[in-house]
Amino acid sequence: MRKTDKKEKNKKIKKEKTSKGKSRLIIYPCLVIIIAELVGMYFFHVAKENKITYMDTYNHIKNVNNEYYLAVGSSNFKYSHYNDPFIYEYEDELEEGNINKVYAEQAKLVKLDKELNIIFEKTFKTDYDSCFYDVEQIGDAIIAVGSYVYEKEQLSINTRDGLIVKYDLDGNMLWSKNYQILGDTKFKRVMKTDDGFIAIGQSIYENMEIGNHPTGGGIIVKYDLDGNIIWKNNFGGNKSGIFEDIVAVDDGYIVCGKDATNYGLIVKFSLTGELLWIKNYANTDTLGMTTMKLKDQKLYIASAANVSEEKNEKGDLKYQYDACIFVYDLNGEILDKYTFGGSLEDRFNSLLLLDDSIIAIGHTKSKNIAIKGLNYQKDMTEAFIIKYDYEGNILDKKVYSGKQNETLSDIIEAIPMTEDLVNNTKNYIMVGYTNSQRKVFLGNNKDYFARVLKYNNKLEILEEK
Repeated sequence: MRKTDKKEKNKKIKKEKTSKGKSRLIIYPCLVIIIAELVGMYFFHVAKENKITYMDTYNHIKNVNNEYYLAVGSSNFKYSHYNDPFIYEYEDELEEGNINKVYAEQAKLVKLDKELNIIFEKTFKTDYDSCFYDVEQIGDAIIAVGSYVYEKEQLSINTRDGLIVKYDLDGNMLWSKNYQILGDTKFKRVMKTDDGFIAIGQSIYENMEIGNHPTGGGIIVKYDLDGNIIWKNNFGGNKSGIFEDIVAVDDGYIVCGKDATNYGLIVKFSLTGELLWIKNYANTDTLGMTTMKLKDQKLYIASAANVSEEKNEKGDLKYQYDACIFVYDLNGEILDKYTFGGSLEDRFNSLLLLDDSIIAIGHTKSKNIAIKGLNYQKDMTEAFIIKYDYEGNILDKKVYSGKQNETLSDIIEAIPMTEDLVNNTKNYIMVGYTNSQRKVFLGNNKDYFARVLKYNNKLEILEEK
């Protein structure tokens, strides 16, 4: 090889090495920048996620003919194995240019077997938020009721339409109906009748709106099985009136709820929807009378009642609420009330009437409430279970408690297993939600998870799912 060729070859090799070296000098910093950006994006995502509290709740549960359970609530479905979460966007009308991004709250319908295993988890498909408050199986169909955002304009003013959805027994949606009167409507309970069903709830003005519309407040609507309205009626304040529960009596229907702030409400309607009588109780808490059961011609209502007579310098009553079971006759006259509580807010959310006792479930914020095992945390709610006899004497007390918040929202009798039939024992199913990191359930002390609890007749927890 000539010296000239060799020299040119060496120059070429040197040039290639220089070029590769320059490439590395460019590529390596770029890779570092890309990796740094990815790491930054990851930590930004984690930080953003940590600011969001995800919700998953159960509002009510039903024992269907001792064969299976139906439960309803709502969820962001962040941790669901059955449904996907989604985010929607809308512009805040009160702050131009401010775009809100929201994880949708989605209505949830769950079917569980006798062992509390999920058979299916269904939702109501909509572009925005929805929620189910109650459910009934009627013949070969399931009727779930609640509320949902019907149109985008409702997002900024925080209003909804009442919602009724009919599913088949496999959870396939057959039809849905919306209901609206004053601007913000929801259905809280559904009850089957011989020829259809009755839905009760609320239709009130949106915030800052005033008026004297005659058909708002607490609402009661009777439907046929195809979702056609047979009759409807209402009673209560257009800003706060609500019907929370309903029982059937021989000559009509009795509903309970709230009229104005702090006023519990009981109303009787005829079998064809005419208003027969109205009774108020002052002072309940702001939720009013929430669950009502009928036994031996008496109404037992879960609620909260003011127990303070202390007044402030203006002469206004300083409320202190204890959990309360109100006892009424069928004419709406109060017979008795059973209270339980401490120095802060306490209430009963639901109750179960047994042959010889009442089991009431609720929650407390009190530190000094007389119950063993309380795990008091300031401003947190702890769930409790109280067993009474029918004279109002407390037979037993238990807590369902963690380091964050616990709420029990409904209680029913469990489907009897073989050993229950043999031993003549009863168990109970309770539903609610918690954001505590419990021993039997690894939460994260932030997000809320729906819970299904099984208790024995000694109020000892047997199972939590």
